Amino acid sequence: MATKEEFRNRKKKLNDDFFVMGSVANPATEEQIKKYEESTGYTFSEDVKDFLTSFGSLIFEVKEEIWKRPQEFDVLPSWKFGYGFFVYGLSQDEEMPSWMGFQEKHQEALEYKEKPLGQLFFKRSGNLYRAYTDNGIIKIEYDKYDEEDYEVFEGNIYDFLIEEINNLEQDYLEYINEGKS
Repeated sequence: MATKEEFRNRKKKLNDDFFVMGSVANPATEEQIKKYEESTGYTFSEDVKDFLTSFGSLIFEVKEEIWKRPQEFDVLPSWKFGYGFFVYGLSQDEEMPSWMGFQEKHQEALEYKEKPLGQLFFKRSGNLYRAYTDNGIIKIEYDKYDEEDYEVFEGNIYDFLIEEINNLEQDYLEYINEGKS
């Protein structure tokens, strides 16, 4: 299982074409997490709690001047919409936008499913896929309207996020090298 330090080191290896931002300066408190778990019924594993108290929430994107954002009604391969990802969370940061918080993501999940797969904590840009966590299990969902269309991720939150950084970096390399051959 990957550690917070391995995740930090992987994040630091991204080049200057990547933009990473979050509520690291004012991440969640243990009390916030406990209150949130009590209010929703979700139970977060120690690695998720560690992420929340260390990072709060994060955004990873390839800078817009490098990876042009698709326009509405663009017809492109689905991966070209995936220029980044969002890791939702809890934070003490009053500047953190509400759309990056667990509360709003929980409400969003309830809008299309009576019983979500857990706490929505991750979404790839372009709505390519989402991930949920509850009771130490990470579930990846590809179709938010299909109750059965998900897979269980084997690993902790840091394994998951390192894999997602690797996926984003691979897509970035494909994007910038497109048309060069």
